Amino acid sequence: MIFKLFKKEKVEVEDYEELDLSEYEAEIVDEGVTYIKVAEVTGINEIPEIRRQVYNGNIVIADIAFIKHDKWVYERVLKDLKQLAQDVKGDIVGLGEDYIIVTPTGIKVDRVKIRGSKSFESP
Repeated sequence: MIFKLFKKEKVEVEDYEELDLSEYEAEIVDEGVTYIKVAEVTGINEIPEIRRQVYNGNIVIADIAFIKHDKWVYERVLKDLKQLAQDVKGDIVGLGEDYIIVTPTGIKVDRVKIRGSKSFESP
């Protein structure tokens, strides 16, 4: 009786149907893809490109290490990035001392760290 469960029936080649996968592949092409982009911020000149990337739905990790010595540029860049996050209803968070993450609409950064085997619930 158990052997009947594992008995394979012979299937003829004519029983198979050929599928055209190209119609499915066309739907998958980079539509709705979110990229994580890394920006090296050396001044306020990089802000327009960061803004464009976030408006296009990408996450930007901005390396601000190069501007930390110039207080005016540093504060201006932070102000512009905070305003950008607010404009798109995204999020902004510092990662260590040298990086800022800016996310687009619909993506929030969970500020609770994952540690070991402990499980934390996110909102």
